[in-house]
Amino acid sequence: MRKIPHLFLLLAFSSMWAEMPFPVIESGRVLLTQKNSPYVLETSVVFSAIDTLIVEPGAQVFMLSHAKILLHGPVKILGTPQKRVVFKSIDSTKSWSGIHFVSNSEPFLVRNLTIENAFRNSVTQSSGIFESVQFNNNYYGLWVNSSKHVQLKKCSFKRNRFALSVGAGSVEAEATEISENVFGLYLEKEGEYLGSTHLITKNLEANVRKETEEMAGKGKRVPRSVWHRIESSF
Repeated sequence: MRKIPHLFLLLAFSSMWAEMPFPVIESGRVLLTQKNSPYVLETSVVFSAIDTLIVEPGAQVFMLSHAKILLHGPVKILGTPQKRVVFKSIDSTKSWSGIHFVSNSEPFLVRNLTIENAFRNSVTQSSGIFESVQFNNNYYGLWVNSSKHVQLKKCSFKRNRFALSVGAGSVEAEATEISENVFGLYLEKEGEYLGSTHLITKNLEANVRKETEEMAGKGKRVPRSVWHRIESSF
């Protein structure tokens, strides 16, 4: 059998994993495909109210430490169970700034997405559906604020410091697991969580906290040992 030169193997491997720069917004649209993955986002990208983000099954985006995606326009992230979409740090020891939905025009649709290592992901003044989305190893898994209706269907939150926070908004949850975080669900005074809490379990400091039930100045501080345990999983 003829031997394949090591140099050829190295070049083939490098080509297979070559990274594509995140596309520039052209004609009001960005399309991310598995074929051109993985993409690398080095800095922030802002989508205006007339710009659309479409992500096809299997697409991956690697983030540098200051990367942020700010979405004012329509969003369709359409992974499948077999071909999930992934947004994560290019270096798993460092965080990126997160993905932020800031639109009150058209509901977003996000399916089969895994999002990891972000500082904070947020929904503000937006409505939409997260279905089978995994929020893993983020500082704030998801922060929902001033949003009338956000749906979580079969989502999971694991190894986040603050898994799900709801302030001045409404979150409807179905078959959504919030476990193995430092804090599970936090409801601010005007926040509303619609759904069973029986899957909010095994969080290190608290499963459910409500601002209205906490006395000023008596909030529970997280012991240093807890931070060390959770950071070892990042």
